[in-house]
Amino acid sequence: GHGVLYGCAPRLEPARRRSGVSEAGPPPRSHRPARVREERFPRQETPWRAASTPMVDVEIRAVSDNSFGPRAEVDLQLASDLGYLTAEAFLSGDTRNGLISSLITAGRQDPDADLLGPLAATEFAFGDVSTVSLPIGLRSVAGRGFAITNTPPEAVSVFEKIDLRGILPDGYEVELYRNDILVGSTREAVNGQYEFLQIPVDFGLNVFRLVFFGPQGQRSEQVRRISVGDGRLPAGKLVYRIGAAQKDENVLGVRSPNFIPPRDFGTWRTTAELSYGLSSDITTILGGAWFQTALEDRWVTSAGIRTGISGFAVKADFAASNNNSFAITGGVAGKIGGSAINLSHVEYSGQFIDETRSISGEFLRRATELDFNTSLSLGNPVSGLQIPVTMRARHVEGINGRTQTDAAIRASTRFPGLLASNTLEFSRTSLPQLQTQSRLFGNFDLATLGRSRTRGRLSLGYQITPDLDLTNAAVEVDHAIDENTAIRGSLGYAFQSKSAQVGLSAVRDFDRFTLALDGNYGFRDKAYSIGLRLGFSFGRDPLRGRFFVARPGLANSGGASVRAFRDMDGDGVYGPSDSPLPNVNFIAFNQTAETGADGIARLSGLGSGRGVSIQVDSATLPDIDLAPAVEGIEIVPRPGRIHSAEFPIVALSEVEGTVSFNQGATAKGVSGVRLKLQDASGKDVSFAKTEIDGYFFFERIKPGTYTLRLDADQAKRLNLCAAQDYTVSVDFEPDIIKTDVAIRQCSPSSELEVSR
Repeated sequence: GHGVLYGCAPRLEPARRRSGVSEAGPPPRSHRPARVREERFPRQETPWRAASTPMVDVEIRAVSDNSFGPRAEVDLQLASDLGYLTAEAFLSGDTRNGLISSLITAGRQDPDADLLGPLAATEFAFGDVSTVSLPIGLRSVAGRGFAITNTPPEAVSVFEKIDLRGILPDGYEVELYRNDILVGSTREAVNGQYEFLQIPVDFGLNVFRLVFFGPQGQRSEQVRRISVGDGRLPAGKLVYRIGAAQKDENVLGVRSPNFIPPRDFGTWRTTAELSYGLSSDITTILGGAWFQTALEDRWVTSAGIRTGISGFAVKADFAASNNNSFAITGGVAGKIGGSAINLSHVEYSGQFIDETRSISGEFLRRATELDFNTSLSLGNPVSGLQIPVTMRARHVEGINGRTQTDAAIRASTRFPGLLASNTLEFSRTSLPQLQTQSRLFGNFDLATLGRSRTRGRLSLGYQITPDLDLTNAAVEVDHAIDENTAIRGSLGYAFQSKSAQVGLSAVRDFDRFTLALDGNYGFRDKAYSIGLRLGFSFGRDPLRGRFFVARPGLANSGGASVRAFRDMDGDGVYGPSDSPLPNVNFIAFNQTAETGADGIARLSGLGSGRGVSIQVDSATLPDIDLAPAVEGIEIVPRPGRIHSAEFPIVALSEVEGTVSFNQGATAKGVSGVRLKLQDASGKDVSFAKTEIDGYFFFERIKPGTYTLRLDADQAKRLNLCAAQDYTVSVDFEPDIIKTDVAIRQCSPSSELEVSR
């Protein structure tokens, strides 16, 4: 049990702990492991404001290229509380074209589903939003409108496909990984956003990593964890998703200078989906939508069920639309050994529009989709080579006789210091009375791993059919001159056009801003670009009560300003009698931060709308006899706000004494007696068991008033009672508090039988 000591050690151990020494001496701070606890702490709410000082990310660029000549560009990303909502804006413009992209959104997220009263929503937003995809019919689109849902955060069905969108800074590339397997990458920004659409998921936990690569070698990550089930809801549970948007049109109506509107640009669409748990085994889904096309207004309705059979998830959906057009689909998903499989088939009748399987709007006759993921083991199952493999295939047939088959297989593996991955993509198209066309092409990547100052990446694109050929090759090398300065060189070659391109860049991180220079030159068409970039963030720290300027990247998620201080009066609030504690680490799920001379540390990039735990790394406290009064807190971060929290640090004391059995005029120490300390609320905080002479010892007790009690089960079994109530008061200075306990028989009918 806790607090059990042996032999003569109990008398020596308290003094040793208080002085912070032992026979071997204290471990060096750098070798003490951080103690991260996977538990939920008490929630601290960040108050909503009618208006708060915004957090702002700024990038200013002086650029020149052979297309538009010299100009200045600026990107602004802002977030704050406004009207008791989270308001976010992204604006990008230049001196040649003015404002070229814009995103403005306001709303709220709440993991506890306490939004909008009886609607019990988890999220709502208006402005530039995204709609949801239906099981059959409409896919998600972005545009100005509104969206509301009570869907539990980070939980979806295995039959769903998710869409990921977010800000893509100028010149950046973003790669999407699911469970460490590359899903795709893009450099293309749609109104300032990247888009990964219709991404399949697997049973269990899906970890999506968005890895951003900047033009000067910058690298950052965003992680999203999604728990995937079979789509069934608890009996009586109702989940809804409702939204409307004007496709591809933003709130301010801003368009980039090279924007080419699609045929259905600016058309409106409204979607709604309701899921209800009829029982623990069957969930029903109803969906409906009204939408505009370039030619007419259309509607679609759908109904379906989700259930499970022998460990496999099963779905069935039926949909109807204009002009007597219909669709029916069935699917099954599950795991076979270590492999995951998701198979679905759809049959269509009439001119049914299903964007989820035909983005071009082609009318289909049938469609089949297969997603398969596994891991291959070469050699020893434990120490051998592990190769995760993911495959996706789709076959569609149009009403005009056209057939299209697409398949992609991706595999990756790690070698000592290296990550190798390869992608193969196959497409086959056939039309009646026309020649069938097939293509098989691939891409191989090899990247260095580890913390070396120099890192490289090699990429090779190739074509297998219709002709075996190399398509492109590229090499990138990043070198860190020091922890704040890096240079990057790149060389690419396109074999078909026989063109080469070279790039060179450098970046320097200062304490409060980032400065970068990059340039590119294409030899074939003599295309060039050069740019000087200055990036920084600014906002207001609520604990320090003043504005600050920092490196960029603070505006798109929430943060926290936390203070560690020695609490000398026990009120839990920093005051004149308290002293700040420098060099103390605070831990969040994705980072640590160290306090300065004022005891304050700032954590950033904590995400949005999901609970995040923050705690003190006790190993970094200046004395082993200090501990946080509260183990940790949980906050729900949101963009534009820095949560402020106080972490009082208190001194720990020891409580020791002897348990004696009183019989007549004599008292004798008793071994094996189990004791516990209870705080003022009746919670057990520590346990001890007496030694051979009746000695007991409670260690690392925080300040407060406690009650010393016998273990109830043992006392009842042995008919023991304490001679009186024993109260222990622990002050805010470390001490050894002596308390002797007298016990007796509760009634003379039973003999004392206390043993070790």
